[in-house]
Amino acid sequence: MKKHFFIFRHGQTIWNAEGRPHGQHSYPAPLTVTGQEQAGKLAEELADKKIKIIITSDLLRAKQTAEIVANALKVDVVEDQRLREVDYGKLNGLYTLEREWAFPDFRKCYEDFDFPFPEGECLQQVADRMLQAIKSYATTYHYRNIGVSTHGHAIEALIRSVFGHKYSSLKNCSYIHITYDHVKDVFEAIKLPEIRESHFQLTDIAY
Repeated sequence: MKKHFFIFRHGQTIWNAEGRPHGQHSYPAPLTVTGQEQAGKLAEELADKKIKIIITSDLLRAKQTAEIVANALKVDVVEDQRLREVDYGKLNGLYTLEREWAFPDFRKCYEDFDFPFPEGECLQQVADRMLQAIKSYATTYHYRNIGVSTHGHAIEALIRSVFGHKYSSLKNCSYIHITYDHVKDVFEAIKLPEIRESHFQLTDIAY
C-alpha cells in the first residue's frame, strides 16, 4: 500500500534565533515561544491529513515540535535517531565565522554530497539514514498517513537524494508531502519546496 509521509522541520529554537547552527550538539536548545506557536500553526495545517502517528528525531527541538503537533492531532509519538540533523562534527554549534576559522572548506560540505564535515557526516550519509528510516516505516506501521518531525538539512538531503534536484531551504515548521510504495519501491512528490539552482547557501545553515 502506498504510504503518505508529512515530513516537517522543527520550530524555531533559541539558537535558530541567534543564527547558530545546531547539528547534533549536545546542548538541548529548546523551542522559543515563536517556535511553539509555529508548531501550533503546523498542527492546524496538518489537521485534515489524517495522520495517525508521528515519528520524531530524538533531538529536543524536533521532539518538542512533534509533541505539540501530536497533542493537537491526538496521536502517539515515537522517537528514531535516524531522523537527526546532520552531524557537523567539530563544527556542531559553531557560528559561521567560527566555522571559517576552524575549517575554511566547510562550505564544500554543503555542496559536495560525499564531502564530510570534520569528524562528522557527509550529506550522503544523512540521506541514506533518512531514506532507510522512511522506507522502514512503510512496512513497520500499518497506518497510511505518517508524520515525521526532523530537521532542515536532513530533509533537504533526503529529497535531493530521492528526487535528484536541489531545493529551497525549509522554514521552521514547514513540511513536505511525499508518498512511498514499498512494493514497487517508488517515491512520489506531492508537495516539495521550490527548486533552485544554488544549493545550501550560508543563510541556510542555522539548523
